[in-house]
Amino acid sequence: MKSSLTDIILNSEKRKNVLLLLIEGQKSREEIKTSLNVTSTALIPQIKKLKENGLVIQNGDNYILTNMGKVLVSNMLPFLNAVEVFEENSNYWHNRDLNGIPEPILKRFGELGNCVIIEPDLNYLFEFPKEFTENIFKSSYVKAFNAYFHPEYPALYSNLAEKGIHVSLVTTNPVHERMEMDYSNDMKKFMGFENTELFVSDEMTGLATLVSTDRFLFLCFFNKKGQYDHTILMSFDSNALLWSKELFCYLKNNANSIQ
Repeated sequence: MKSSLTDIILNSEKRKNVLLLLIEGQKSREEIKTSLNVTSTALIPQIKKLKENGLVIQNGDNYILTNMGKVLVSNMLPFLNAVEVFEENSNYWHNRDLNGIPEPILKRFGELGNCVIIEPDLNYLFEFPKEFTENIFKSSYVKAFNAYFHPEYPALYSNLAEKGIHVSLVTTNPVHERMEMDYSNDMKKFMGFENTELFVSDEMTGLATLVSTDRFLFLCFFNKKGQYDHTILMSFDSNALLWSKELFCYLKNNANSIQ
């Protein structure tokens, strides 16, 4: 019985890795062996199967993806990237509410890349992690969404703006009301800068906090019970930064500007 293309691609780690390597361009047998750390004995039968199924062609000692191979591998990458994101921190993702992410952006979840999960330290529960504080003031812009109130946010945003960093802030109504009621001086200072903008959203989502900058992504979700457990996700991957920027634009476009 002939194997399906799905079996050919996914049921062998070696074949999958060969295909992912060849999406970069043609490779010689020696380049493939070196990159994948395999022997000729292990490699040749797998390449033979890829050739027999029309995914790879051989040109001398070089191997190249066919047009069909390019289409399949290009479409396979988002799936594999998403699997990697979820598998790397599966316990965290099992309990997260992802309803705050619109479907087109959620489908590209694999773009988060290599994420760092920072567990809460009960002795420093309301302090930002050093990875955050070391990078936030080095950023050229800060795009933030807050559905969870942190007492340090009002002063943080006004201090960033004071240093000339462009700050675009979106909050939910409850967070905005708390900031205006208890931190009015900081908010007046924030709104007094030309490099700031504030939006308020009526939407209630599973997203607790998003801070998107040109240096890092800072992301927090409520759990499926609507609770915030202070667990933080950070990523410095360039694709993750673009992904987070698009997510922020969606949130901003669905909020009301405060002058």
